[in-house]
Amino acid sequence: MKKALVFDPYLDTLGGGERYTLTVAKVLMNSGYQVSLAWPSQKILESAAFRFGLDLKNITADLGAFELFRSRGKLLKKIEITKGYDLVFFLSDGSIPFLFSKNNILHFQVPFKKIINPRNLNFIKFRLIKKFVYNSKFTQGVLEKSLPKKGVVIYPPIDTDGFRPAKKKENIILAVGRFDSPSHAKRQDILIEGFKELVKETKDDYKLILAGGLRGGDRELLGLKARAKNLPVEFKVSPSFKELASLYSKAKIFWHAAGFDIDELKDPDKVEHFGMTTVEAMAAGCVPIVCNKGGQKEIITPDTGLLWNTIPELVDHTLRVVESPDMAKAMANKAIERAKEFNLKAFEEKL
Repeated sequence: MKKALVFDPYLDTLGGGERYTLTVAKVLMNSGYQVSLAWPSQKILESAAFRFGLDLKNITADLGAFELFRSRGKLLKKIEITKGYDLVFFLSDGSIPFLFSKNNILHFQVPFKKIINPRNLNFIKFRLIKKFVYNSKFTQGVLEKSLPKKGVVIYPPIDTDGFRPAKKKENIILAVGRFDSPSHAKRQDILIEGFKELVKETKDDYKLILAGGLRGGDRELLGLKARAKNLPVEFKVSPSFKELASLYSKAKIFWHAAGFDIDELKDPDKVEHFGMTTVEAMAAGCVPIVCNKGGQKEIITPDTGLLWNTIPELVDHTLRVVESPDMAKAMANKAIERAKEFNLKAFEEKL
């Protein structure tokens, strides 16, 4: 049996990038690989199964590989360990690792402005890597300014079959994103401000639901709750996959604000690198109204959603959807079809 090793230094955040990495592990396992995850505890796989609905029970956590990848130096040990694998899939934190398996794949979720390794060592490391894998054309475009052009875009895997519209939608605007995102802010504060203006403009009784994970303290969450005081805003903290799917199914509209007020040329790492939750919402028949930055522009087409740059634009686009049920229905149906282009089958085939 072929052996594969998968490493993600941010696995304990259990964000969209981690679902990408764990889905890679699952696809490799389904393809006949014996898969090890470079991580200190098997419990992370149980947490991931709850969060993402992934069956990962046949994957093994490898403490030794985790400690090796997190340490500096130990080159001979890294050669010894990684040469024992047929494939290593490694999520970069902005550095270029030494990898020595038969097939080394270096994955980038973040369009880092700067690769942090010394250039004189990178040349050797680049030769050992078979492919650079990017989560979007946006990420690829930023990084190929400093990396060899031997990359491929594999869009994140979306279990579109797991998200379906309810028979009757409710007057819900849904936003999904971590409340304490470690890499780029999801800007729920902007969505609350936009919703405050929307409530003044429409007679329809809409509510805003903000759902997302929370790993550390709740300072950000408490601040958002203070902003939303006296508004019909609900917070769903660390919902299960099942609960999240239910929220998507009932919502009519999906909002996303990551990247708001950011110059994506100067700070590409601070905008949405792809937009997995946007595709999930589309699969469930939500009309996406999302910030016009980063990878979101690769998802939304003119007939499947709307892009905005300012809070007034967000409010105006939403009012159009709210006040035009026929347009909203047509756009939602097109969004469902568009989402299928990012499904698990497409991901598996490309991988």
